[in-house]
Amino acid sequence: MWLVDVLRDTLQRQCTVMREPVSVEERVAVGVWWMANIMSYRTIGQLFGLARSTVAGIAMEVTRAISEQLHHRLVALRNPDRVMRAFAAKGFPQCVGAMDGCHIRVRVPVPLAHLYMNRKNYTSVLLQGTVDNVGRFVDIVVGQSGQSHDAHVLMRSNIMARMEAGVYVPGNPTRTFEGVPVPPLIVADAAYPLRRWLIPPYKGHLNAQQAHFNKVQGRVRNVVERAFGRLKARWRCLLLELPVELRNVSPVVAACCILHNLCEDRGHAVPEVCTEQELRALAEAELAPLEPDPRTADAAGERVREALKTWLWRRARRP
Repeated sequence: MWLVDVLRDTLQRQCTVMREPVSVEERVAVGVWWMANIMSYRTIGQLFGLARSTVAGIAMEVTRAISEQLHHRLVALRNPDRVMRAFAAKGFPQCVGAMDGCHIRVRVPVPLAHLYMNRKNYTSVLLQGTVDNVGRFVDIVVGQSGQSHDAHVLMRSNIMARMEAGVYVPGNPTRTFEGVPVPPLIVADAAYPLRRWLIPPYKGHLNAQQAHFNKVQGRVRNVVERAFGRLKARWRCLLLELPVELRNVSPVVAACCILHNLCEDRGHAVPEVCTEQELRALAEAELAPLEPDPRTADAAGERVREALKTWLWRRARRP
């Protein structure tokens, strides 16, 4: 009912243009049902006694209303001190989030298909998601072509600009490790560039300290992979090709992320149609990480990662 109340004004304004408006409660139910199930508009219309075209229109109106009304309220970093303490308890200090990319299959007009074709030969858009320690999305960027490099998406994101400026985390609390000042950090996979605040794993032939660092970093980064798995398990419209126009992809995906956060906040279990192993498979069913763009290499980021590597190694070696 809370969701219905929040969306009521927006959806009632949309109802005024309909000859026989469907109630707000039913419209929200139709939209949420469509997102949560792999069903055609026609099948959902039969369940609710509505025409196929009506269901399609309602689904888009509801997802747009959720995206417009709730994005800034529910997709945000809350209580960064608590998040940093929780990540530190997992072994990685100063961390406020984990970032990764996820491909969303989309339907693209044939003349544009080559622009959205990814390396596995299906058309997609990228969802760049950053989550906190419990798997809530604190930032999302959606809509870039599946051809895009993760670094390309990052460089054009709001979170990049705010982290670079040191304003994403209030006060930008900094600690010193091995003589190096370390700001709030986000961990990411090897496709992302090394920055002062963005820490991917080491690559290539690893020594013992680097291997230990990667182990700890991977354990912390796992939270975003699992979040993508839960997202797709709850909102199953994301499992297959989205049957919507390209202009509607971003609000649909954003609405699913927003509702994911709402479910996480209220302790709603992931549907049991997916086992723990299947959730892991959903999260990992992505393309292999790209090589990072060497033009984005950052000397300050190298100093931060080296300091953390040494600090984690010393900590692990204590008796």
